[in-house]
Amino acid sequence: MRRPDMLVEKGEEFFTNGFSIFVNKVYERFDLPEHVHDFFEICYVWEGSGFHYIGDQTIRVSKGDLFFLPIGISHIFRPSSPHPNKRLMIGNCIFDQSLFHFLTSILPDQYQMYRFSDLVSKGDQWLQMRERSGEFGHLFDSLHHEFQRKQTGYETMICGLLLQLFIGMERSLEQKDTPFSPQQDRMDAVLHYMRSHLSEKITLPQLAKEIDIGPRQLQRMIESYSEGSFTSLLAHERISQSCRLLTDPLHRGRSIADIAAAVGIQDPKRFYRLFKERTGVTPAAYRAGK
Repeated sequence: MRRPDMLVEKGEEFFTNGFSIFVNKVYERFDLPEHVHDFFEICYVWEGSGFHYIGDQTIRVSKGDLFFLPIGISHIFRPSSPHPNKRLMIGNCIFDQSLFHFLTSILPDQYQMYRFSDLVSKGDQWLQMRERSGEFGHLFDSLHHEFQRKQTGYETMICGLLLQLFIGMERSLEQKDTPFSPQQDRMDAVLHYMRSHLSEKITLPQLAKEIDIGPRQLQRMIESYSEGSFTSLLAHERISQSCRLLTDPLHRGRSIADIAAAVGIQDPKRFYRLFKERTGVTPAAYRAGK
């Protein structure tokens, strides 16, 4: 859910010369704030792995994942670690609402991409999909190349490539209609419990009991989801929540030690060490940077 104080990115900051598409690729960092935007965005995981926070959900991501985000959805990517060999590169293609409507209605009705039309009508639904053989990466390479070089006719070329991307996404969505996954449901329950009890002591056996599976099975499930241990995932959730508290104006008066305790880390020195390991900066520097 969007907070009233949340950063809003505006298309006017990116669009130039009347062309309402912008394409880039960036290495994500832990010090970037959660935000919403007044434009549509397609995000492609170009390199590495990490987490994507969308609204109240956390999704493990790796190279080949792609997301379609409508206007007003709060989100942020986080790398798994600030370590140089664990960087997370994201490709972004953003465009305004009028261009989106034009591209999705440019074909006759019988060829229209109905799933995208439904998405816009609902207003708050985002999509996730994963490429099968590099098809999204190939299109993002071409989009980025055209946008960087800006040769004659690049605007038309980019619109054509974006339309190809829409069609590829529509095909991916058709292939994605798979049965419900009990493991994903259990993983959602794990994350919900962690976030609801961050200020408390949480153990693997206790959590396994809460979601009614064995501790070893839970450990394997977490490793499959996060490529790390239970301890590592719990630390990640605690530091992520502390980042939110450190930058939330409603908690500006709270001390760093108090925020550490609020996320379940009673020892300020341990919190300081863990925070810097995960974000690359100290808690005080992170707060001051906002």
